[in-house]
Amino acid sequence: MVFRNSMLGLLRTKGKTVLFTLLIFALTLSLCLGINAWVSIEGFLENLDENYTTIGLIEYIGADYPDDTVYDLSMTDALKDFDFSAVTGFEGNVLWDGSSRTVGYIDGFTRTDSYVPNNGASILVVGSVTPTDEGYYSAIVHEVLYSNVARENTRIIINAGDTELQYGRYYLVYGSLYRTRSNFLHFSFDEYSNPIAEEKGIEFPFLLDITTGSESGPRYKIPEDCPLYEAADTWKVINNSVLICATVNIMALFPFQQQEMYIVEGRVFSEDEYRNRSKVCIISETAAKRLGIGTGDSIQLSAAVSDYPGIENSFWVEDGFQYSDTFTVVGITNSTPDKDYYVFVPKSAGIPVSPYYIGYTVGQAVVKNSEAAAFYEYMAPLMTGRLNLTMYDQGYSSVAEPFGIILRVIKIVTVVCGVMETAMLVLFGFLFVYRQRETSEIMLLLGSGRRRVCAYFLYGSGLISLIASALGAASGYYFHGRVVRFISDIAKGYTTVDRRFSDGNLSVVKSMEINLSVDPKLFIYAGTVICLLAILFCLIFTVMTFIRNKSGMRKISGPRKAGRTSRLSGGSVKYAMLSILRGGTRSTVIPVVAAAVVFFLGQMANTSENYRKQLSDIYENTKISGYFTDINGKKVGNLLIEAVNINNLYHSGYITDLTVSLDIKYYYLGISEYADGTVQELAPLFVPEGFAAETLKNYIQRGPSLVGTNDIRSAPEFFYAENIIMEFVEGFDESFLETAQEDAYYCMVPVSLMKEKGIALGDTIRIATDREVYSEEYDARIFYEVDLKVIGCFEKQGTQDLIYVPLSIMFPTEHIWGNKDGLKGPPSETFDTGYTVTEEQKRYLPRFTFKSAGFKLVDTTKLNEFKDYLEEMGYSQVNRIGKIREFVVLRDQRFNNIVNNINQQMRYIDVLYPCLYALIGIIAVIISYLMTVSRKMEFAIMRGLGGTKIHTFFSFFTEQVILCTAGCAFGLAIWRLLIGTLIPMHQLLVLGFLICYYTGSAISITVMNGRVVSEILSDKD
Repeated sequence: MVFRNSMLGLLRTKGKTVLFTLLIFALTLSLCLGINAWVSIEGFLENLDENYTTIGLIEYIGADYPDDTVYDLSMTDALKDFDFSAVTGFEGNVLWDGSSRTVGYIDGFTRTDSYVPNNGASILVVGSVTPTDEGYYSAIVHEVLYSNVARENTRIIINAGDTELQYGRYYLVYGSLYRTRSNFLHFSFDEYSNPIAEEKGIEFPFLLDITTGSESGPRYKIPEDCPLYEAADTWKVINNSVLICATVNIMALFPFQQQEMYIVEGRVFSEDEYRNRSKVCIISETAAKRLGIGTGDSIQLSAAVSDYPGIENSFWVEDGFQYSDTFTVVGITNSTPDKDYYVFVPKSAGIPVSPYYIGYTVGQAVVKNSEAAAFYEYMAPLMTGRLNLTMYDQGYSSVAEPFGIILRVIKIVTVVCGVMETAMLVLFGFLFVYRQRETSEIMLLLGSGRRRVCAYFLYGSGLISLIASALGAASGYYFHGRVVRFISDIAKGYTTVDRRFSDGNLSVVKSMEINLSVDPKLFIYAGTVICLLAILFCLIFTVMTFIRNKSGMRKISGPRKAGRTSRLSGGSVKYAMLSILRGGTRSTVIPVVAAAVVFFLGQMANTSENYRKQLSDIYENTKISGYFTDINGKKVGNLLIEAVNINNLYHSGYITDLTVSLDIKYYYLGISEYADGTVQELAPLFVPEGFAAETLKNYIQRGPSLVGTNDIRSAPEFFYAENIIMEFVEGFDESFLETAQEDAYYCMVPVSLMKEKGIALGDTIRIATDREVYSEEYDARIFYEVDLKVIGCFEKQGTQDLIYVPLSIMFPTEHIWGNKDGLKGPPSETFDTGYTVTEEQKRYLPRFTFKSAGFKLVDTTKLNEFKDYLEEMGYSQVNRIGKIREFVVLRDQRFNNIVNNINQQMRYIDVLYPCLYALIGIIAVIISYLMTVSRKMEFAIMRGLGGTKIHTFFSFFTEQVILCTAGCAFGLAIWRLLIGTLIPMHQLLVLGFLICYYTGSAISITVMNGRVVSEILSDKD
C-alpha cells in the first residue's frame, strides 16, 4: 500500500518527477564523463612517465665537436672546477651517469669503419725502388708488418722529401699511406710517437735499410730487436680497439634514449647486474658477426689505461693491458657505422676508467619528465664557456603538456559538477520531501508511523534516483570512448608554445596513444554513490519533517526609536533615501559586498593584465637567433647550404644580421711584404706533373682553411665561445669582415701561425689555394696565389691555423646583400615590399654553397609566423627531414620555457576567470533579487496605501541603485588610493557587476508588481 501510494504521488507531480529525473541524469552523466576523463588522462600521463625518459646531456663543445673519440685538453681544464654535486643536488634528478670510457680490445675483432684511430698507419718492407720524373719514388711492397691499406706485391708512390732512396735496396719504413683520386697508394714518412714507449727511452726509426746483400739467402732481414715490431703490434690493438662504455642505465645513454641504438637480440642489463659487479656486456650486431658469437656466449674483454691522454697513447704492447676478464654477452644492438665498436658494461663491473675524457660527453642526468624545463633553468648558470646542456625528452613535453593543461581544466569542471550534483541532490531532498512536510504530519496523525512515512518518501525518491543515476552511468560508459578520443584530438593541437625548429626540440619523438578502454566498475561505483547520496538526503529531510518547531512571534524590524514621521509626497528618490537611512544593517550590507566585489574583480583583472604585460615585455626584450645544422643537431660548420636558399631566407622579411661562412684550403708561401714596406720575393707554388700534382693537392686538402665570413663570432670555430682574444692594427676592428676592401685584401691570422712563421701585424702574407692557373710570367701552371695584409690576430680555439678574410673576397656579396655598405641589419627590400630575384642572381647563386649560416629574428612577436614560413618553404628540422634538406634550429628554448609558464597561467585564467565572472554576475542577480523580495511586506503596504506600480518600482529600484553604486564607487576609490591603477578591464567588470545587480533588482520588483497585494501577503517563504 505504501509503495503504491508513493508511486501515485510521483504520477500526481509529473512535472517535478520528470524535472528531477532529467537533472539527476544530466549531472550524473556529466560527473561520470568528467571522472572517466580524469582517470583516463591521469593514467595516460602515468604511462608517459613510465615509457618516456628525459635526459639532460652535458657536453663540451670543443673545436672538433662532435667527434666522439677525441681528447681535448681544453675540456679537461674547463671541468676542473665544475661542481658535479650541483647536478645530483637538483630535486628532480633521478640519476647522474657521468661519462666513463676506456679503450678496450677483443681478440679476433677487426674494424673497417671510418673512425679507426689511424687507418693510414703502415709499417712496410719496400723494394724495387725507382725514382720518378716528378721527384717521387715508385716501390713495391714486399712485406707488411702492419697496414690496413697496403698488401704485399702492391705498388706505392713514396714521397721521400729530402731523403734519398736507392734502387736495389730494401727498406723498412714507417709512415702514412693513403689513396688519391687516381686510386694510387701514396706513402709519406712519419715519425712514430708513443709516450709510453718514449718514457722507456725507445726510439723509432721511420726508415731503416735492411738489405742483406746476400745473393743466395734472404735479400733483406729485419733486426730482431727493431722496435717497429712492437709498434706494429701496438697499432694492431689500437686500430682494432673497442670503446668500453660503463653505465648505470644503458637506456638513458644518448644513442639509446634517442633510439639511434636499440636491442635486436637479448636484453638490457638487469637491476641486479647494475648493482652486483656482474661481468656482462652488450655489443653491436657487427661485432657479434665478426666474432661469430651470440647472446649467452662469452668474450675476453681487455682494457688499456695509461697516464697519457688520447686513444693512440693508451696502449703499448710491452706493457700489455691493465685489465682483462671474461664477459657474457647478454644483448646485441643494431649496427651503426659510428658505434659498431662500442661495448657497454655496467659500471659496477669494475673495469678501470680512463682518467681522461674520451669524446666530448661529460655525462647525462636523468630527470623527472615534468622537471625538464626547471632542470634546464637550474643548470644554465653552470654552463659557462663551451659547456652546453641539451634536453632530450623523447617528445614528452609536446605530448604531456596539452594533456596536463586539459586535465587541470577537467578537474575543475569535475569538481564543479560534483558540487552541483551535491547541491542538486540536497535541493531534490528539500523540494521532494521537506516541502511535503504537511503530508508527513497528516500521515503521522493518521497513525502511519515514522517507518511508513520514511518508506513513502524513499520509495518515490529512490526510484527517481535509481533510474536517473543508472541511466546517467550507463550513458557515460557508452559515450566515454568518444569523449576521451575527442579530448585526445583537442590535445594534439592544444599547446602553449610552438616548439618547431626549437633548440629545445632536438629529441626524437616517441608516439603513444591514450587507452580508450576503462573498467565499467568506475561508472557502477559513481552511479551507486550518487543514488545512495540522493536517498540519504531524502532520508535526512524526511527525518526533519518529524521535528516540530514551536510557534512564536515574528520579530519585526524597524527604526530603533520613534521619530518624526515623513510623508511620501517627496517621490521615489526621497523614499529611497529614507529607506536607506532607516535600513540599518540592511543598508550597510550591500555597499560592503559591492566594495568587496570591486576589490575581487580588480585583483582578477590586474592578474590577467600583468600576465599579458609580462608576455608582451618578454617578446619585446628578447632577441632570438638561429643557425643551420646537420640532421642530428650537432654540427654548426662543414655543412652544404645553398646560396639560393640563404638569399630567399634573407629577403623573407623575418631575419636580420645574416652571417655566413665558406672556406677553401690554403698553402702558406711566406711574407711578401713586411709592415715597414720591405718587399720579399717569393717563388710561386708550381703545379708538378703526374703523381706529384695529386700528392701536393692531397697535402693542401689535408691542411688548414682560408675562411671567408662577415662575422668571426658566428664562425664555427667560435660559435660556442664566450670570448675571443683579438688584437688589431690601429684603426681596425672585427667589423672589417663585413665590408669590402678595394685597396688591399685584409685578414686575421692565429697567434700560433704568427709565432711559427714570424708574422707581425701589418705584414702581407702570400698563400696559395689548390686551384690551378696559368702564369704568363713563369710560363707555367701554378696554384692560384693571393696576398693578404694581416691587420688582426686571435687566439685560436681549434687545432688548425684558420685564416679569416672578409666574405666579399670569396663571395660576391651584392648578390644577397645588394649594395649595402655593411653586411649587417635587415635587407633593404623583402619579397613583400617588391624584391625579386634577378637573372644575374639566378645564374650566380646556384654556384655557391656556404659552410655555415646564422641569423637573428627581426621581430620576436613573429616567431610563430616565421616557423610557419620555414615549414611552408620545406626547411628541415632536426630528426625531421623536409623538402629542403637544410636543417634550421632556433635558439628559443629558454624563451619558450618562460612563455610556456606564462601561457599556462593565462590558459587557466582564461578558463577559470570567465566562470568566476559569470558566478559573480549570477550571485549579483540573486542577492539583489533576495534583498528586494525579502521586503515584500513593505512592498505590499506601499501598494496598499495607494502607491502606483511605477512609483513603487522606482522607489525600491532607486534604493538598490544608490546602495550598490555607492559601494562600487567607494571600492574603486579605495582601490585607486591603495593600488593606483584602474585598468579598462577592471572598469568593465565593475560595470558588468552593476548591470547584473540592477537587473536582479528590476526583475524582482517587476515580479512583485505583477501580483495583487493579497497574493503578496499570502505568499510563503
